[in-house]
Formats: sequence, structure tokens, C-alpha cells
Amino acid sequence: MKKILLTLVAAGLCLSAAYSYNPPAGGEDLTLVSSPANLSGMNSVSGGALFDAGSTSILVNPALTAGEQRVNLNAGGTFLYSTDKTNSSQIGSSFQAGILIPFKLYVFSGLVNGTFAPYHEMHLGDSINLKAGLSKEITEKLYVGLGVGGGFAWSYGHDWSIYADMGMLYNLGNLGPFSNFRIGASVLNLGKMYNDVARFGIDESANNTPYPTLATIKAGAAGTILDTEIAKIGLGLDLSIPCFQNLVADINAQVQFKDAFVISVNEKINLVEIINKKYSFVPSVAFLFKFAFDVKNNQYLASHSWSQSEMTVSAGYKNLYGSVHAISAGADIDLGMADKEAPQIVIWNDNE
Repeated sequence: MKKILLTLVAAGLCLSAAYSYNPPAGGEDLTLVSSPANLSGMNSVSGGALFDAGSTSILVNPALTAGEQRVNLNAGGTFLYSTDKTNSSQIGSSFQAGILIPFKLYVFSGLVNGTFAPYHEMHLGDSINLKAGLSKEITEKLYVGLGVGGGFAWSYGHDWSIYADMGMLYNLGNLGPFSNFRIGASVLNLGKMYNDVARFGIDESANNTPYPTLATIKAGAAGTILDTEIAKIGLGLDLSIPCFQNLVADINAQVQFKDAFVISVNEKINLVEIINKKYSFVPSVAFLFKFAFDVKNNQYLASHSWSQSEMTVSAGYKNLYGSVHAISAGADIDLGMADKEAPQIVIWNDNE
């Protein structure tokens, strides 16, 4: 085991020495600005401070969806505005749409994302990105998943990407003051990333390197620290190491009231962006509200037990790189109601 570990470390160090690191500011989060949940760190490698998984979870860890039992539909959009008037355009946007479908042997998720950010300080340009993932519940505690992705980028050159992801999630249950304590890990972007489009990198004096970064390792943990009938409080921490070249930390806290209203706050620390003075320490925030709704007189929905379903609407804000502001809104629908009751076994005459 020691030899394997030392070999992996040596390979990582050799790779990092040979591979320069200068993606555009925001390049590691190319697909993570399109919804309030993404902006506020709820979409983390361990499922967020208070666990919630859906079609967009495959952006960070394709294993997160393995325990889902309902079809999930997701849509989100973000309005981007730069106060820097030297930009050729001060307005940008990002959107996403996804679907999750549970099958008997696995859970399938698919997602489309578009990001349009022409700003000098966040020079991501225009791109359309697709992702799909399969996940499986190995045991009640262990989930695994695989994903594939690709996309097309334009403006200041044209390029394409194609890659694979893999991930796992393990639920330890109770650990110290935490309940539902989870650890997650994923390896993302194993393939060809965007490398043939001209962008301003984090260091503007050097050429930009491929983004999102090849072989990005993510690891994190999260759990519930307070759980009462009125409120829940969760804490989570994610660490990302893009190709052994940078360290990115996401610190997420969530408060939930009556299983209906959620406040999520996140602080992102990107070491290379801080060194190059491309950062904002203003935390992001999102507000989510969950409610049940009925659809009557629809035979198709009734036949699938979808007449009563749950919907979550959300809004969020994040200050990106000082002069760029992101205002986001989203909607998430879980078809049907969650089955939270264990099956009842009735015994007559000592026979089950």
C-alpha cells in the first residue's frame, strides 16, 4: 500500500511540474454558477451540509444520486452583471436543465449547461456543456458513480471537450457531535478539456491553460450538527486539488426550518486566485422553499403516483471577483412523495 501511495504522489508531483496552471478566473466552476444551489455550495462532493441530491449533483460527484427513488427535474438560471465599464459587454448569463431517473439497477442523471461570461475579470467566454451519470447503491452506506461529459466553447476561438468522472460517497452515521456524517470523493475531468480558446488566465501576463482543469481531485465531509423538530443545522467542507496545482476550499453552512425553508451560506477560498488578487471574500447565500402540490384529474400522473409531488424554488446571490455580480433563481421538482415509513409486518397465529 505504501508503494502504491508513493507512486501516486510521485506521479502527481511529476505531472504538476510539467503542467503549468493558469485557467481563467472561475474556470474551475464553469458549470457551477447556473443555480442558487451551485452558487451557495449546496452542491458539494458530500451532498451539502444538509444532504440533498438531484440531477445537478453529478457536476461534483456522480455517486451522490444513488439513493434517489423519485424522478427529479431541475432548471436554473443566473444573471451576471459586471460593474467594470471597460468590458465590451457588462451583461452575461448561465443556465442549466437536468433530469434524474431511478431504475432498478442504477440511477441515471443528465444535465445541460450554458455559460456566457465575456468579462475581462472572469473570461470564460461562451460554452454549452453536457453531462450524464450512472450511480449505484452498493450498501446503505456506500454509493459509487461514473459520469461522462463534453461541450463546445466559442468566442475568441472554438474548442471542444470530452471527459469522464468517477466518485464515491460513504455515510458514517453518527460521529461525535454530528449525525448523518458523510465523506465523499471524486476525480473529475479525465480527458480533453477546453485548451484551444484564448482567455485571460488568473495570471493575465501568461497564456491560459486548459479549463476546467484535468484530473481535479475533490474530497469533503459534511454532517448535521443540530436536529430538532423545528430546525436543522449542517456544516460541510470541500477541498479541491486541480491537477496538484491549486487548493480550493468550500465552507458551507445550512439552516433548515420545518423541512421547508433553507438558508445556505458558502465561503470559497481559491489559493491561486487569492495570490493573483482575483478574489472576493464576500460569502454567497441562497434561500430555498420546499412545498407539496397536487395535480388533479390527470390520469398519466395518477398512474405513476405523481399526482402529489414536491417542488423547491430558490434564489441566490454571489459576488464574483469584486466587480461581477451573480443573481440566480431555480426550481427543482421531485415527482411523487418520499416514502419515509418502513413497511409494516403483521403476524397472525405466529405466521408472518
